[in-house]
Amino acid sequence: MSLINIGELSKSLTDDYLAGMPSIPWKAIRGFRNIAAHQYGRIDFEDVYKTVVEDIPVLKETLQEIDRPT
Repeated sequence: MSLINIGELSKSLTDDYLAGMPSIPWKAIRGFRNIAAHQYGRIDFEDVYKTVVEDIPVLKETLQEIDRPT
């Protein structure tokens, strides 16, 4: 559900904001959300595990760096 929430929340970000972070795969994040929410049977749980273990920590760090005052 947390991955679905991330994808859903990304929809509220402006195009300008998203464009300012080209290293984040927003289209893939939203695409995963759509599959998880609407086509549950197509989920590859190895991909989910990889996303949680490898991709989410990178996303978190990237967003924290953007949010840090300079």
